[in-house]
Amino acid sequence: MCLFLGGSAKQFADLFIYLAYFCFVKQRLLLFDTILDGHHPEYLIHLIGYYSSRPEVDVIVATGASFQATFAKRQAAEQLVWGGNIQFYPIQEQLIVKGNIFLRSLREWNLMLSIAKETDASQAMLMYMDYFPLGAILGKKAEIPVAGISFRPPHQIQGAFDFIKHKIWQSMLASGQISTVFSLVHAAVPLINTLANGNRALALADPVIQLPVSATQIADFRLRHGIPSDKKVYLNFGQLDQRKGIEAFLTACKQLSGSDLRAMCLLLAGPIESNYAAKIDQLLEKLPDLHVVKLYDYLHYPTVELCFEVADVVLVTYQGHLGMSSVLIRAALVGKPVIGTCHGTIGATIEAYELGKSLEPFNAVDFAQALQGALHTNAIKQAELVRQNSVEAFTLTIAQGIESLY
Repeated sequence: MCLFLGGSAKQFADLFIYLAYFCFVKQRLLLFDTILDGHHPEYLIHLIGYYSSRPEVDVIVATGASFQATFAKRQAAEQLVWGGNIQFYPIQEQLIVKGNIFLRSLREWNLMLSIAKETDASQAMLMYMDYFPLGAILGKKAEIPVAGISFRPPHQIQGAFDFIKHKIWQSMLASGQISTVFSLVHAAVPLINTLANGNRALALADPVIQLPVSATQIADFRLRHGIPSDKKVYLNFGQLDQRKGIEAFLTACKQLSGSDLRAMCLLLAGPIESNYAAKIDQLLEKLPDLHVVKLYDYLHYPTVELCFEVADVVLVTYQGHLGMSSVLIRAALVGKPVIGTCHGTIGATIEAYELGKSLEPFNAVDFAQALQGALHTNAIKQAELVRQNSVEAFTLTIAQGIESLY
């Protein structure tokens, strides 16, 4: 038979061992994430759900200890499943580096490899790989394939910072440490492949699901939180920090009359640091006519869905953020218009899918005009954006991308 195949007995034996290993040895996938704010838990939950139905793959979820409590809170409400093949590996808080991005990149890269070795992982997945280029270049050698999700991949060079980022990514990809890059910024895929000198990047959906809520739930939500039905509700949702454009919105509101402001309601929904909340309160004191509702907490079903249902306009006015935002997709799910930054992927997506108005958030006059003007959307294009960013598209792209390396 070996002669018939044109190979030696040793080659045939090696092939048999190779096939036996990859067909009969159970694969073990490490999901590594030390960030638990924003929608990072969502990505982990989607992959846990997918692989819970794939018992032939063991999954180790290595993340902050608080994630298990987050999952438990949502499990009953959303019928989440944690399969018997899913193992939780809590990362102690003192091992997570805060502040120095260079130190974090190196230490957490080495930590990921240490956990991979301890848990006998055959493949690792960095859920936020943008922290790790320097770690991959300078850190320990990976003995298994390592893939990663990029939220902020390199884009076309516009200055010195972009040039340096190109060189760092080029070195990272040349090191052989990163096998596959899943890019949430689809337009960056050709550039990443060029830097990698090969096809190493895949476009990744930004997954969002919409769970059902009733008219009664919506009415109760309005009543419980004092959200008026006779005012236009502007929603700013997510991790409420300086990137989110809250200050730009309030600056634009200063351009409006008292009667205009009395017709508006600002809904701030998401976790916020106490010092930044105090700063926002100081700014709000200068706008007494603006009705403000604050839901300062990590929000889950059905509160997230209810926030978008009661909103008339969704704000996506990020500052200094060139990547994608799932807030755009949540708005499209419920057919609500957005006012968002004109920069980066957010601005391009608003324009391409006719989701509302893109603008420069720092231009208070233009922002104020957008708050008072009509916002036009295209329902067909909104539906297309939602379809492209389904949970199924997200999980299958990752599964096919990493399993092709086994």
